[in-house]
Amino acid sequence: MVRFLAEYAEKAKYAIVPRPQYISIIDEIGMKKSMPAAPDQFEWYVNPDLGQAPLVFIGLGPEPEKIPEWFDLPSTGTFYYVENPAFIDQAGDDWEQRVPANFTRLTPDQFSGDIARLSHVARYLPAQRAFPSFFAPLTARLILPADLPSCKSKTVWLPHTEDDLLGKELAFAFRKKGFTVSFIDHEALGKHPGAALPELLAKGVPDLFFSVNFKGFDHFGLGFHILREAGVDVAVWLVDNPFNVLPGVKSVFWKDAKLFVTDHTFIGPLTETGAKWVKHLPLAASPKHFSEAGKLPPHGHDLEDKLVFVGRSEFPAREKFFARATVPASLREEVSETTGATRFDYHWWRAQQPEVPLWPGNDVRNIGAGAELAGRNWKFTCLESASPVTVFGDDGWKEIENADVRPQVDYYAHLPAIYRAAAATLNVTGMQLPAGLTQRHFDVWCSGGFLLTDANPGLAIFPDELVREISFDTPDEIPALFERFRNDSPEKNKLRDAWQELILREHTYENRIATVLESLGL
Repeated sequence: MVRFLAEYAEKAKYAIVPRPQYISIIDEIGMKKSMPAAPDQFEWYVNPDLGQAPLVFIGLGPEPEKIPEWFDLPSTGTFYYVENPAFIDQAGDDWEQRVPANFTRLTPDQFSGDIARLSHVARYLPAQRAFPSFFAPLTARLILPADLPSCKSKTVWLPHTEDDLLGKELAFAFRKKGFTVSFIDHEALGKHPGAALPELLAKGVPDLFFSVNFKGFDHFGLGFHILREAGVDVAVWLVDNPFNVLPGVKSVFWKDAKLFVTDHTFIGPLTETGAKWVKHLPLAASPKHFSEAGKLPPHGHDLEDKLVFVGRSEFPAREKFFARATVPASLREEVSETTGATRFDYHWWRAQQPEVPLWPGNDVRNIGAGAELAGRNWKFTCLESASPVTVFGDDGWKEIENADVRPQVDYYAHLPAIYRAAAATLNVTGMQLPAGLTQRHFDVWCSGGFLLTDANPGLAIFPDELVREISFDTPDEIPALFERFRNDSPEKNKLRDAWQELILREHTYENRIATVLESLGL
């Protein structure tokens, strides 16, 4: 039989088989999936060195009675299988009766790594894709080597490149906490986790895999389950709006991940949607990169008495991201015509469209598109009220009257010096993160600059006596606030020193990584 199985594994992909019959089931995220009944839907793991080893099927498919004929299995002897109860419930009332008598069912726990390595295995692929949270841990046991070595030192894997802005700052902070940092090719992990991860883990199992916005994970969570099966702590920092990120996740694995969010107001919605572990982790400052760093670019002159704004008029590929999203005309009109302090943030848009599910599916992007529209309106209104203002950014800002729009600047090479040179830097927070803070809330003070910001609930992490001095509720407050701090004064210098001391003491990336390690028990 071993010889036949090896030959079948090689030849099955070329076999001419009858047109498969289909049943449809509802997968783990509520989508309808077809379940073909055909031998070429099975993937084989045959180890010729094992000889007459047990044969285990990971999923039998909708017609289990045909398996002996398809694969020329003897009617004597015992074969084994693991099946998902959710599949059985939908495969027909008589499915269990149609399983051959010499097939013995194993529980998922019984299919251990040792059993997987000592068996020949066949996987029914359509069910793997429909119920990845059930089958992915079994696949992980099948493909992981035995006796994985630990890394020689405390190690964190970052699925970033060394040139990523946030990757740089996280790496520096983890190293300061005594960790060895390895940058991992996130694209390879996302496309081929079953090939890339076992090879990496065979060289040493890290203590922590720390992803930003699920970077480095495949859509169905195989990589997540491989890492967990190997004993790696896995955490995801949702730096952006979680529900703009989650449409790309096609499995419930994310609910079992340790999640950090930059905006604490998403803890409730994530928990309501099924997340089991969510903690608040705001952005922070990187003194190594911003304190006493940078130099003014050629177009960064004459800023001593100016209010400066630095940023994009829209995030890259915004049109593509929201291409199929729709914003109700009545809500669009309400936002464009309303003036005052109302913040039409993400939670406001969600409250207007309570029928839209947060996950799964792409309909949630309708909410995000509304928040993006409102955020853009808010930014343009604030900058128009602040004019004359010097803007370092793209040409999208040129429609603002009296704005001195200059080219974009390098984040590390120029930005710290611009913040220091300007009379003040304006922050305008978008509406995607109702209580989210931006890098400006930390970088400006860290570099020795002076910040003016719109008020939002995220500022509650700072002392109120500092916040109220430099924040505004409505755009028409900006000119007077800037005039108050345009020139150096004892009051301005005292505030700047207090803010800088606070940021450097409590709000660096070292502080944040300390929170991560403490939260994870590392």
